[in-house]
This record gives sequence, C-alpha cells and structure tokens, in this order.
Amino acid sequence: MSQTLRQQQIIGWLREIQASTVLDLADHFRVSDETIRRDLKSLAANGIVERFHGGVRLNEVGWEAPFERRLQERAVAKRSIAIAAASLIQDEATILLDNSSSSCFLARELATKRRGLTAITFSVEVAGILTSAGPQHRVILPGGELRADDRTIVGASAIDFASQFAPELFVMSVGAASLVRGCMDFDMFETEFKRAMIPLADRVMLLLDSSKYAKHGLIHVCGWQSVHIFVSDAAPPEGIGCALDQAEVVIAS
Repeated sequence: MSQTLRQQQIIGWLREIQASTVLDLADHFRVSDETIRRDLKSLAANGIVERFHGGVRLNEVGWEAPFERRLQERAVAKRSIAIAAASLIQDEATILLDNSSSSCFLARELATKRRGLTAITFSVEVAGILTSAGPQHRVILPGGELRADDRTIVGASAIDFASQFAPELFVMSVGAASLVRGCMDFDMFETEFKRAMIPLADRVMLLLDSSKYAKHGLIHVCGWQSVHIFVSDAAPPEGIGCALDQAEVVIAS
C-alpha cells in the first residue's frame, strides 16, 4: 500500500533519528496527535514502523525496499557529492531533480541550507525531504502512477506535465558512464524523462558516484555534450576526463 506524503516524511524523519514519540512527531510536522496516530497506525499495519511504549521506530526488517538499499549504498560518497553540488545552487533557484538516491542526498543538503527554491521532481521521496524543512521551498510534483519500489511518479502524463517548465538547472544521475556514448541507464521510463528534460533546462548537472565508472549501461541517455556540470566523489578515469574536457563540462568535486 502506498503512503501519503506526510507518511513518507515520517519514514524519512525516523530514518534520521531512529525513534520518536508521538508528541515529538506531531510537533515536528505541525499536526495533531490524533493525525500522527492515524498515520502511524497505517504504517504499522503495513509493517513499516513498530510501536513501543511511549514511541515508535522503523521496522527495518519490514522496510527494506530496493530504493532503501540504494540510499544506504555508498552513502559517504553520495553525501560528499551532495555537499559539492549544493554549493553550486543558489537561493531561489528553479531546479528539476530526478528520482535518484543521489538527488535524495542533495535534497537533504538543500532543504535547510537554501531558501526559496522552486523544485520540480518525479520523486515523492525527494519532495518529502524538501518539504520536511517547512514551507520555505515550493515543490511541484506531476500526476501519474506512483511506482512502489522507489516512490517515483511515472507515466507519459508525468513527462508531459514536467515538460511545460523551463528550470535553470536539471539535476540527474545515471546508472553508468561510457567513454564513447556518455550517460547510460537501465530503466526505460527514467531514460525517457531525462531525455525530455535535458533540452528544457538552462544547465544540466550530473551527479555520478565513482562506482558508475565500472558499470555498463543498457540504454543511451545523452552524450557528454549535453552535460554542463559534472559532480563526483572521485576524478573520472582519464578517457572520460578527456571527453568531459572536450565537451567543456565543468568538473566539480
């Protein structure tokens, strides 16, 4: 069963602090105790949280979706990438964030360290992180089907909705990096929406943890010439580094 946006935020908050009381959750999300109790009852019924006397915590056994594992993998690298990327984004910027785990780490940096952002995203997880800081950011989600395993809004209608915007920056990650072909991925929908968003943005920022250098993608997303800013936790291999230089891509780390 899919969760509401606030329930997604509760999960994210519990992941950060491990456990909480009902009163603290109600105060954090600025809702009544009864509202939080209803949210927790639904989450507990689906095995996502565990109630105990005086509080609640995540049921890690019941909440081990593939996307959760991705958030835990190479967390140190993704956090360093997020810090570097956030330093390049100004207050009140208009940005489009993809549904990657790297964008989740970036959203955590931006949520409290920037003000007045307008963010368009296909990811309910990213939206929840940004709105957890309160009303200081404007967050826009498209309509469509919610994919359960990574809480991404998918479908042609989602792409059509997002295509009406012209953000200053499109932030994306991909599954693999190819010397010759550039950005590669594995999921057809993600490839389609990235291809659709790239021409709409003034600039494209690629977040790529260094483990992607050793992977071989299935579907071509774009060439290096479509990327303006490249952010990684390690210098790219020599060949890819030369290709980025030739495409006049700014390399940040």
